Amino acid sequence: MHLEARLRAFAAVARRSSFSRAAEELYVSQPAISKQVSLLETELGRQLVVRTPRGAELTESGTMLADYVLRAEALLANGRRALESAGDPGVGTLTLSASGTPGIYLLPRLLAAFHDLYPGVEIDYDLSESSHALEVVRAHRAELGIVGTFVLPPELDGELLLEEEIVLVGAPELAGKRWRRPELEALTWVTRERGSATRAASEAAALQLGLALRRRLELVSWESVKLAVASGAGVAAISRIAIDVELKAGTLVILDAPWWRASRQMAVVYARDVPLTPPAERFLALVRELRADWST
Repeated sequence: MHLEARLRAFAAVARRSSFSRAAEELYVSQPAISKQVSLLETELGRQLVVRTPRGAELTESGTMLADYVLRAEALLANGRRALESAGDPGVGTLTLSASGTPGIYLLPRLLAAFHDLYPGVEIDYDLSESSHALEVVRAHRAELGIVGTFVLPPELDGELLLEEEIVLVGAPELAGKRWRRPELEALTWVTRERGSATRAASEAAALQLGLALRRRLELVSWESVKLAVASGAGVAAISRIAIDVELKAGTLVILDAPWWRASRQMAVVYARDVPLTPPAERFLALVRELRADWST
């Protein structure tokens, strides 16, 4: 039991690169985490973690051990989930964590199709930013993640769902003209908070294009972003998949700015080299089957 506690503390530090964030994840104090890691280092006779001004870094020995410990954690977590559906692949729990855009505009269609096929499987998922969804999968609180990035930590693997275009949108009165960079720089850019993959991709595109985003309005959801833009608060860079309803209703328009080019990837992610539970395997099979339809 002592070794298990030490390994869990070390795994949390390895995942989060921070003693304080590891303590938050395990709901214990930071000194308790430090003590468990120190005891593990004493037991193994190796330094595993180095404290830095930015948090914590693994030594070569720590990196080697983390590779085994993180995979073992994932195996145990999935083993417990797999027992729920033992003998009956149509039952059990599918655990997911999704980021905003794919979680709101893509995942519901997929979950509806999955539920039609496997009504006995309980679906448990949360919705946040891509960075949070990746952390949830890394911590094995969810088996699968649906995220707006394909840049993954080493202990996760994934499959590309689609390459999604990011477009510039505004209120209807902004239609009918070709926009130049200085004109857009003078407007307020309405966006999600940091951690959003769409925001990261659009800011990277703006930087590459030499577009200075001087005025920002950060909001907590894409629905609030769209409502603010439709009311004339400014413009937004947003995934094309997220504005179908607004374009048809005429409450938003895509701005005519041919020089603007931005996109981001959406992916399904899971623990590397760890067998999936039956519900997750069936969900992933459905993802692969329907993937071609999402880009049409």
